[in-house]
Amino acid sequence: MTDVGIAGTEWSNAENDLIVADYFSMLRKEIVGAAYVKAQHRRVLAAQTGRSEGSIEFKHCNVSEVLHQLGLPIIRGYLP
Repeated sequence: MTDVGIAGTEWSNAENDLIVADYFSMLRKEIVGAAYVKAQHRRVLAAQTGRSEGSIEFKHCNVSEVLHQLGLPIIRGYLP
């Protein structure tokens, strides 16, 4: 990714797209019972975006909130 995020700045559309795509990748695995490691997903996103793993985790929780509001399943451990 060429647009590297900088701490304290707004997330770009490209960064948000990566977060949401990653969330749905993990959710899909969780629904079908496939193994995955959240920390590994955070590390990859941190490398792609330049954001901290904590910031990425917070954004994943934001995705959970939206899905919860829509009455859809969420990832265990990423509470709204």
